[in-house]
Amino acid sequence: MKIVTVCGTRPELIKLAPLVPELASRFDHTYLFTGQHYSPSMVQVFVDELQAPGPDVFLDVGSSDLDALQEATAQAFREIEPDVVLVYGDTNSTLAAAQAADSVGATVIHIEAGIRSFDRTMPEELNRVIVDGIAAIRLAPTGLATWFLEAFEGRDRVTSPAIGNLVVDAWKRHEDVVMSRPIPAAFGEAGRYAVMTLHRQATVDVPEVFGRALAELAAIDMPIFFPVHPRTAARVEEFGLTWPDNLRIAEPMGYFDFMRAMAGATILLTDSGGVQEEAISLDIPCVTLRPNTERMETVFLGANRLFDLERDRDLASVVTQAIASHPDRPYKLNPFGEGHAWARCVVLLELMAGREPSVEFPHEPGLADRSALRAAAEAIASGKG
Repeated sequence: MKIVTVCGTRPELIKLAPLVPELASRFDHTYLFTGQHYSPSMVQVFVDELQAPGPDVFLDVGSSDLDALQEATAQAFREIEPDVVLVYGDTNSTLAAAQAADSVGATVIHIEAGIRSFDRTMPEELNRVIVDGIAAIRLAPTGLATWFLEAFEGRDRVTSPAIGNLVVDAWKRHEDVVMSRPIPAAFGEAGRYAVMTLHRQATVDVPEVFGRALAELAAIDMPIFFPVHPRTAARVEEFGLTWPDNLRIAEPMGYFDFMRAMAGATILLTDSGGVQEEAISLDIPCVTLRPNTERMETVFLGANRLFDLERDRDLASVVTQAIASHPDRPYKLNPFGEGHAWARCVVLLELMAGREPSVEFPHEPGLADRSALRAAAEAIASGKG
């Protein structure tokens, strides 16, 4: 069975790092990088840091244009002739690869399927829904995501098993290395500090919303470490805004350094989905600076709060409450699993290839066991999807 795993952005590189070497050692496997965001030299920096194999094929599209990504990916698939294509998440590379795989008759497996914000104004939400419609197997991160697929979109629960999230696998794999690093000196001296990411179009591309966000952040009584996304930096200058005094502006940084900064933080502030997952994995309280989230499990468990920058007021009080209540949450499990999503992926693919699984993984409540993965493989073999 010939497998291609597709990646297009930095977050995907990080999340796929625990899985790709396991696939490469067991299958005829090709790791393909679309080049949606980064050149081969930039990719190599992350590969070196994560001690993971680099992509086998670089398309170097250098654009998020869906048509360009799909055309380049389809051409690569025609040359490779994959039986199975794995896509991750909700980027344009994800959608382009799913559509290209479908066009050449490959079986599409969507990892991180079923997560929903139910906000169709988000491009990522549309990508998720379309990819889940193409995929023969939808590997959901949680049981809630499986339920969304079944209840709202009529997808077969058997072919939508919950496997956990590879973001936890990445953290577990590198936790010792990350925690052996010192917290940046400026924050070690500060004691309490926040870490923030802020880059979504709905947040930073509207002058009124972005300006209100900066005013709310200024009232928080602690330093806020902020590695600035290029879009965000450009909008500050374009809109004539100024950074609050409590923001500690930094350049984008590597995975290990950023994880170390987050692990030592008092609270995380974000409009990113990945940081919400990392926050609950690190057991750090989180405030999501959006009116909705596709990681609803984190809100249900009291580990994450929503703050709508357009309508809500007094972010400082929300931050204070989140910090104070976090230790007393009644349920402290991680809905995204304990770092075995890669093993469930491997087991499923081995069963699809007609082989008995070569790896074991522990039972985790709410996540698929071996029998569930076998049922998914058998359903695909019988033509059900």
